[in-house]
Amino acid sequence: MHGSALGFAGGVGATVVAGNWPSAALVLLAAVVVAVSLVTTPIGAVLTVVQCWGLYGSFVVGSQGHLVLDWPALAVLAAAGTASLSGLVRDRAAAPSPARS
Repeated sequence: MHGSALGFAGGVGATVVAGNWPSAALVLLAAVVVAVSLVTTPIGAVLTVVQCWGLYGSFVVGSQGHLVLDWPALAVLAAAGTASLSGLVRDRAAAPSPARS
């Protein structure tokens, strides 16, 4: 679950850096979601997606913190969040199987 805190910090940073450029902000937020999703649990990844979407909708597309529900941005961030599933599958494949007796 530590991933949600890391995702929020990364999302705030990405929003501050690219807040005036919606396309660049979405790309940076998607990069944050991918990076955090690879190292956290699926729940942490989902929370990161929601937080980054909220930051995008409130401060990049919306003004002064008013949330604008941007569904295409949610779809982009959710697709980026599936990186956690690939990380989970990779970890399971690399884990040794229990010995049969």
